[in-house]
Amino acid sequence: MSSIRRSTLTLPTSKEGPSNPLPNLFGSGDIHAESGFADDEPGLEQRASRGQTALPYLDQDGYSADEEPRDHATIVLENEHLTATFLPGLGGRLWSLIDRDSGRELLHQNEAIRFRNLALRNAWFAGGVEWNIGMIGHSPFTSSPVHTAALSGPDGEVGLRFFEYERIRNVSFRVDAWLPAGSRELFIRGTIVNDQPDPTPMYWWSNMAVPQNDDTRVLAPAMSAWRYGHDRVLGTVPVPIVDGADLTRPAATETTVDYFFDTRGARMPWVTAVDGSGFGLVQASTANLRGRKLFVWGQDSGGRHWQEWVSGPDSYCEIQAGLARTQLEYLTMPAETEWTWVEAYGALRVDPAAAHSDDWATATGAVDAALATRDLEARLAAFSARDRSAEILVEVLPDGSGWGAVENALRALAGRTPIDPERTPFGEDAVGPAEDYWLRLARGEAASDLDPSVPPASYQVDPRWVGLLQQRNDWLALLHLGVIAAAQESFADAGELWQASVDRARNAWALRNLGALAADRGNTAEAVGFYREAHAIAPALLPLTRELLAALASDGRASEVLELIGQLSTTEREDGRVLVAEARAALATGDVDRCRSILERDLVVIDLREGDPLLEELWTEYQAAAGTSDPLPLAYDFRM
Repeated sequence: MSSIRRSTLTLPTSKEGPSNPLPNLFGSGDIHAESGFADDEPGLEQRASRGQTALPYLDQDGYSADEEPRDHATIVLENEHLTATFLPGLGGRLWSLIDRDSGRELLHQNEAIRFRNLALRNAWFAGGVEWNIGMIGHSPFTSSPVHTAALSGPDGEVGLRFFEYERIRNVSFRVDAWLPAGSRELFIRGTIVNDQPDPTPMYWWSNMAVPQNDDTRVLAPAMSAWRYGHDRVLGTVPVPIVDGADLTRPAATETTVDYFFDTRGARMPWVTAVDGSGFGLVQASTANLRGRKLFVWGQDSGGRHWQEWVSGPDSYCEIQAGLARTQLEYLTMPAETEWTWVEAYGALRVDPAAAHSDDWATATGAVDAALATRDLEARLAAFSARDRSAEILVEVLPDGSGWGAVENALRALAGRTPIDPERTPFGEDAVGPAEDYWLRLARGEAASDLDPSVPPASYQVDPRWVGLLQQRNDWLALLHLGVIAAAQESFADAGELWQASVDRARNAWALRNLGALAADRGNTAEAVGFYREAHAIAPALLPLTRELLAALASDGRASEVLELIGQLSTTEREDGRVLVAEARAALATGDVDRCRSILERDLVVIDLREGDPLLEELWTEYQAAAGTSDPLPLAYDFRM
């Protein structure tokens, strides 16, 4: 017997503030953006975009280092063998998968929902299974609610659906979870629908956090892998032994590294992480979800610190499954196309001597044999071929965004059919402040937010909005047109549009964008001018203050950095990035003691970006100015 129920999970959770209202125009700083490729790797299908941004999404960087208990809504699927707990308010993440036969948790569960800057939109948290669509850098929805629906299957079984509309690729997607009675596997069916008239680059990875112990071993049906490590170069290595070490033993891996297993040819790709007893999570799928990956933080000081930073004292690694071979490439998804695949998650128990054998064929063969006894390949195929018209939405919780409804309004204007209302019902009851302006625009209604003192609640980058915005031609429409132009890298046009916006109505948002554009072009003095004007209009906006401080520093105005910091509130002065700006400006003005006093406080930059050497560089600059050579403190060691 299987069942579905709602519940609540209380966890320490990072205190959250609002999203950053300033659009990220010039890149997220993702560590993959400057990747290299070995000479023998010319066959990657579409190499990942360089300098990608989260546009049209706003950055989620308003969280703090403080945590407080918070009740998280959950949806639980359960049968005789498994209990699966999902978090609909956080991207539909599969947070827990308990093997009821052994009473053991199969996933790594973080001790808290602890936001850190590892995602495309900044906020990300470790643990569970994460569903990633669109672009490298984790899903835009990983820390946001998604729409949820209860399902009834053709035989009356219960299921669960998460769905959303993704605006970078202009596609809808859904994640269906089924736990049939008596099944030892949770089945996940992923579906992406590109019903637009144009092809689009596509990306999907299911990321599984699993416990990492001294005896953990990761197995996959592969004889080679692509390695991506400190050198930021993707190259081929043999499996399992590379450079004299066994890459399949995460606890013995020295540095942060990705291994993408070459599972081409496998009819049922799989990956598993087993402990010393041969027990652990196994994930298998239909052949079209072909990629498999192992991610390890590593045992050097920087890797261990990163792991503690995101997940506290409990070590974990990630095993992952994706549509492409690696995460440095996209697949081309044709127009008017639907892609679907099926995954299975469950407990695996194999002979430990075989699983940990030095003979790779023996180790992987033990897993193949165990999966064969479960007839898993045939069951995956049956789920894939199942008549989905017999799957009925029983109840819909419209807790996700209203962007699907806005897309439907835009399609109606063009005489196009809406997104499939039977499978992904994007109702207008989900439309909120972020979507209201755009829904009104699509309907030709009066704009609801034209106050230039208030930042726009959202942005778009789709060129289909250009004609509608040009009909308005007010300061807000011009601001939005500039952002769309910038997203298409038409920066000269963007600058003209933002200046026109300022000319219509003086506003901090277009002035800030002009400052960001000038800074990106290396015109530091011009950038300072625009940023000063913007900050004078919106002096209480901390993200804008941070950007002004950075502009002043880039133009060599250290004394003005310190002057501005002196005018800030106590709370603003305690912000980690403001403290870094103060420390660097102190060094630039010869005040080594002031910098020392900041560093001795164990400075915390809560949204430090993955791979960002900010604190290491500050420490090095301080040591040079102080004439000392003290080692980098662990609190500042985020080297990868």
